[in-house]
Amino acid sequence: MTVHPSVHDPDEPAGGSARAHDQLSGLIRHGGRRPWGWVGLPRATAEHAFRASAVMVVAGPVADDVAFLLVRRSWTLRHHPGEFAFPGGGIDPGETPVAAAIRECHEETGMLIDPERVLGVLPALALQASANVVAPVVAWAGDDVRSRPARRRPDRETHSTHWVPRRHLTDPEHRATVIDGEGWTGPGLLLEDSCIWGFTAKVLDWLLDELGWSRPWDTSRLHRVAQGKSARAGGTRALR
Repeated sequence: MTVHPSVHDPDEPAGGSARAHDQLSGLIRHGGRRPWGWVGLPRATAEHAFRASAVMVVAGPVADDVAFLLVRRSWTLRHHPGEFAFPGGGIDPGETPVAAAIRECHEETGMLIDPERVLGVLPALALQASANVVAPVVAWAGDDVRSRPARRRPDRETHSTHWVPRRHLTDPEHRATVIDGEGWTGPGLLLEDSCIWGFTAKVLDWLLDELGWSRPWDTSRLHRVAQGKSARAGGTRALR
């Protein structure tokens, strides 16, 4: 068995929402111990003449825990139907990554994030296979935002909106290594009848580790996706 290293003692509470806010804010301001960017998802440079995009990574208090906002993509979409992702999309001419992420989040979930809730923007990553440069915009949602029900807007890209609790994401039984038939691998987080993987899982995996919320998990537990998908999502070729 291969066990993912832990940076959080599972017998110790990870802290309340106020502490979680401070931890997340500090991480965005000062950076983490593990470099931001991966093989298959490098930091964007001037050489990456790709479509500029932004995603909204929103965390907020829920009951006695913290949760992250995800959307489940529509089943009618051509690419990644029914999969979980951060709300986001292309940056329009004249927009900043923050403005684009706020707009896309509102369009896809009905939730309007106040710019003052934005903690910062992580360096953009280059998704070479899809020709996108994606900037994660990190925000903290107050109770006024989180408790507001997601309106069913006429957005063809979103099937449903979900607040996924930290305790679910850090549960070792919900962790897996994603593989496909081409030797690609990456972190995965099991959710309902699906799996969070690719870019979304990479970002969540990095945040959970750097915030000290991760727990040991068995990296030999495998979850298979359709052939070739992991490569397009920034997976890493497995060692043979």
